[in-house]
Amino acid sequence: MRRVGFWLGTVAFVAMLLAPPPVALNLAAWNTAALAVLMATWWFSEAVPVALTGSLPFLILPLLGIAEPEAVAARYMSPVLFLVLGGALLGLSLEKWGLHRRLALMVIARASREPSLLILALMAVTAFLSMWVNNSATTVMMLPIALATAGAVTGTLDRGDATPDQARFATAIVLAIAYAANIGGFATPIGTPVNLIAIGMLETLFEFKLGFVQWMSFGVPLVVLAIPLSWWLLVKVSCRFTLEPVRREAITAALGTIEPLTGPQRRVIAIVALTCAAWVFLPLLQRWIPALSDAGVAIAAALLLCVTPAGPGAAGPRSATLLDWTEARAAPWYLIVLLGGGLALADAVVRTGLSAAVADSLAGLGSWPLLPLMLAVAGLCILVTEGASNVATATIFMPIAASLALAGAHDAVLVALVAGMAASWGLANPAGTSSNALVFGTGRVSAPQMLKFGLLQDLGGAIVLSVGLWLMRDWLPLP
Repeated sequence: MRRVGFWLGTVAFVAMLLAPPPVALNLAAWNTAALAVLMATWWFSEAVPVALTGSLPFLILPLLGIAEPEAVAARYMSPVLFLVLGGALLGLSLEKWGLHRRLALMVIARASREPSLLILALMAVTAFLSMWVNNSATTVMMLPIALATAGAVTGTLDRGDATPDQARFATAIVLAIAYAANIGGFATPIGTPVNLIAIGMLETLFEFKLGFVQWMSFGVPLVVLAIPLSWWLLVKVSCRFTLEPVRREAITAALGTIEPLTGPQRRVIAIVALTCAAWVFLPLLQRWIPALSDAGVAIAAALLLCVTPAGPGAAGPRSATLLDWTEARAAPWYLIVLLGGGLALADAVVRTGLSAAVADSLAGLGSWPLLPLMLAVAGLCILVTEGASNVATATIFMPIAASLALAGAHDAVLVALVAGMAASWGLANPAGTSSNALVFGTGRVSAPQMLKFGLLQDLGGAIVLSVGLWLMRDWLPLP
């Protein structure tokens, strides 16, 4: 697949460069389209490491005379990328000190003993963690807890003689982790990298800066709507089961008990709480520190974690501080190049007029009423992202969605935002997201099941995102 993708993308790129541009496009727009095809193909097939594919705009845009190297490089240092980095380091600190497991135990200990409601409780915990921690890391953290819960509920799962209802419960609980990890990422800008692409794209397209709390004002309500819907579709429609309530003792035996908070855990909680407060009260803080930004707060929090002594309760010489370089190296540093490349490509798509030309070719959609247009854009982006990179989908479709909205005299920011958020939804392809792949790797769910159940989830996602944002449009913090 990688070799085929490499040559397919390369041949298509060269052929487009050699061919004359269509009448509707100028040479710069046509060459940008060639670059977009190359990057999308390489991202989809992972022909080369995804971060190196993200570096292509820095190499190719200047060579084709589309942009100066300095202008392209500036996109790789966008403030939103430092928000990604700081948020990732915060998530690593939560994982290092076991706060994710503590939260899960606290919720499950108080949840209903009815198996389907246990799944809902796990989805709520997973979604909350995914607000702050990378979706993949959240899935890695929560899967063992989900599998242990499945064993406690069924009792026979690992003996090979599980009943159909028990097998369906095991399938549902692992799928619930993947669904909730993806959905929870919508709540905050740092929940998933594509949110930051969307923020950067809105700034590129409309010179509109969307702050941390502004994003949460619609991201959190969408998650609050989407998690119950996803749970209902999973346990009441796709994967129905009938099981007796589980004994509390079985849950405790499988997951363990809640230990008292340690000193390092208290310090991490204090820093995370301080960081969240700084994001919430950023407009007030900017009266005294005008240059402070969401990204600046994230980096300050990361630095604070790296210099704060772990103190009593820390184990081993590597735990002198709450976070050290050994752990910090695990942060997704490659995302700076990957997302920067997406922003650089998006900038070229807009400046060369490529997005406007594509929108003109889809002018019929632009005449639709706002809600049907949003539904069509969300559905299309979700289907595309099942087989293509989330970053590529958002990068390519957000400018097109904005142009379609402008052609129909609709709110372009709202329609572009739907496209950007829909690019993160794909739940049907085992290889569509890392969370899907991790859950598929447990062996508790088959590829046909993931496809069948996931497509229903995709339909629900298109409805939640488009209808939810449409209903909130009058009080969203948008220009």
